[in-house]
Amino acid sequence: MKTVRATHLPVSLKLFLGALLATCVFTLAANAQPIFAGKFTWPYEVHWGQAVLPAGDYSIRMDSVAGPAMIRPASGSSAVYTQFPITADSEKGGTYLTLTIQGNERRVRSVNLPALGKSVIFTPLTKSERETLAKAGEINTVPVVTAEK
Repeated sequence: MKTVRATHLPVSLKLFLGALLATCVFTLAANAQPIFAGKFTWPYEVHWGQAVLPAGDYSIRMDSVAGPAMIRPASGSSAVYTQFPITADSEKGGTYLTLTIQGNERRVRSVNLPALGKSVIFTPLTKSERETLAKAGEINTVPVVTAEK
């Protein structure tokens, strides 16, 4: 039996196989289901990493608890991607974003995902920050409504 190497295949067959492979990859990526998707509303401007998000309705999508989250305004304008997070065990209660308030600045720190058993932390608090902010009442939560599948 003679072995045919890819280098000896006709150009048209190579192009066809390349297009077929690309189609399969893109189809799988397009049909991939996120591990988490939800919606939330900010009544005020919020800082998330380097991004500043104005008040409004947003959606969040996560393909992995270890990867960046995609935040998209309901208006459909361009998405914001978060930095790579760290994870911890989820807190009791519902699905919510944790924000800290320092002066007039609100900053997203984490999202609690009890259905996945994880809390996804984008900007960790030190123990002293946690104690100081908690005493001053400067840690808030914003509920996230889980998107229906």
